[in-house]
Amino acid sequence: MYDIRQLRYFVAVAEERNFRRAAKRLHITQPPLSQAIRQLEAELGATLFSRNTHGVRLTRAGEVFLAEATSLLSAVEQSARRARQAEAGEIGRLRLGYSASALYLQALTRALAALVAQRPQITLTLCAGNAQGHLNALRDGQLEAAVVRAEFAEISADGLNITQLGDEPLYALLEGSHPLASRDALRLSELAGERLLLQPAADRTFLRRQIEGLAERDGVSLAGALDVPDLAAITGFAVAGLGVAIVPKSVALSVVGALAIPLDDEGASSPLSLVYAADDAAARALDALIKPWV
Repeated sequence: MYDIRQLRYFVAVAEERNFRRAAKRLHITQPPLSQAIRQLEAELGATLFSRNTHGVRLTRAGEVFLAEATSLLSAVEQSARRARQAEAGEIGRLRLGYSASALYLQALTRALAALVAQRPQITLTLCAGNAQGHLNALRDGQLEAAVVRAEFAEISADGLNITQLGDEPLYALLEGSHPLASRDALRLSELAGERLLLQPAADRTFLRRQIEGLAERDGVSLAGALDVPDLAAITGFAVAGLGVAIVPKSVALSVVGALAIPLDDEGASSPLSLVYAADDAAARALDALIKPWV
């Protein structure tokens, strides 16, 4: 079967209408060019050129084959170009997992906006979930990157790159007329007896597990906590006075109509990391865009 080299040789001869000029264009000598064309004709079972002392001209079979060969070479060149673009992270897909509160971080949203603006041929897919689920999906090849709230020790770095985006303090989010609204800082123990608005225990988010750990250490019961399915509802209910939310700083400061007071407990901070497949170019590009903001 003929190969790409023979197609390139054939097209050069067809366009130059002369073996000597075609050989010069291809930077080879004439004998191997003539031999390659004879082999191509033998493999096709068709005469492609009519030869005379002045040069060559295409036969009817040659004219038909020229159109096909040109199309094939164009497809090969496009495939090679797209492969190079994919290697550079200019095309392809980026499946990004995220913890709910991560989308409140301006460093992430600005980097994502820059990525899709600079690389419009990347298909971006956002996947909500918890940290452990995202880390499992990364290891299984179901995600290229994830922004997660998790202790660094929880992240197995095998085959993954990790960029720490910060360690946000936790804030209590209170309705404006709450008796504790005038405080500059609070301890979790001072919220004992309050209705805490929390992500569902079944979701096993890092934030929920962290609050559970702080509460257990300080002897605060979560029996009266209200499980709320999403972060937007949690902050909305806090504004309405239905209870007190405990959220990372970036979330708390984005809420209008409620007071955000930092928690003064030891360990009351929420680490955030970008974790991604080390061999994925699009994920590396996101990492490069996000680093100036952190």
